[in-house]
Amino acid sequence: MFASLLSLLFQYLLGTQVPKKLVDTERQSIRLYSFNFFAIHHYQRQKEHFSKMGKLIEKIKALLKRANNIPEDLYEHIFGTYSSLRLAMGILGIILPPLIVIGGAFGLWWLSSPLGVQNSLSAYYHAKLEIPDCSSFGGVYRDLFVGLLAAISICLVTYKGYNNFENWLLNLAGISLAGVAFFPTSWPEPALLNTCRTIPGFEPFEASKLLGLPISIHTAAAVVFFIAITIVNVFTAMITVDRMPEDTSQQKKKKAFWQQVFQFAKWLMPIAIGLVLLIKLFTGTLIIGGQLVLWVEWAGIWAFAIYWLLKSVEILQHGGDQNS
Repeated sequence: MFASLLSLLFQYLLGTQVPKKLVDTERQSIRLYSFNFFAIHHYQRQKEHFSKMGKLIEKIKALLKRANNIPEDLYEHIFGTYSSLRLAMGILGIILPPLIVIGGAFGLWWLSSPLGVQNSLSAYYHAKLEIPDCSSFGGVYRDLFVGLLAAISICLVTYKGYNNFENWLLNLAGISLAGVAFFPTSWPEPALLNTCRTIPGFEPFEASKLLGLPISIHTAAAVVFFIAITIVNVFTAMITVDRMPEDTSQQKKKKAFWQQVFQFAKWLMPIAIGLVLLIKLFTGTLIIGGQLVLWVEWAGIWAFAIYWLLKSVEILQHGGDQNS
């Protein structure tokens, strides 16, 4: 085509008459060439576009595959759910006291001003910002307190213990903790009673009694909860450790390590509570103030949560193997 164009150009420059049919033919060739050129260019651009789109789709597919994280077998999925439940129980136990006590002291979350440190965790069911704090049920952290206890209670009951003994104890602890959450303690506390009685129309809230006995359902449930989790710590700590394999020297070292850990960790509950009582005995109100029950509860909950998280790490280390 280029040769024909050059030939026409020379003929035009030399003054030679060019046949009209030939000119029309060349014009048509030029139009056809231009169309083909732009069509090829458009095709190449579309091809690059679709290539980029294809790569993007492949990346999205890979991302979705990673997000789905489909396990290779059912055991992997079951073990992952089991591990998540154990970790959730431990983490909830760790965050429960500081979330309420420290959050209140610094006026965090939805409080308009700081809330004084109460004499027990149970008091946060009723505690308000008003002074004197005499009315019951309107606690600013009531929903948070009940919600956290209910969540831990559900975890304890849902989790299946390693043997029937541990399972029954955890169920008992979970049911007892629900009793602590849904059967509130008496209010106001004894130190405020005389002040509150001067308010016209004041009526103290009396906690529900246990079967007519001189003990409230709330107090009885709290005592049963702490006794149950203490027994879990002391008497079931070594069950999973004893089942760890000892086929290699590395496995023997790992088993010996966890045996030493739980020889101490199983006593964390009485040690923690004992330390609080010793501090109270030797320092009075200098360190823990007048909130003895609060610090005993905090120490006991954290002792169990730390034990539970340590046990979770131990189980996760060797429990992922179906043959262990």
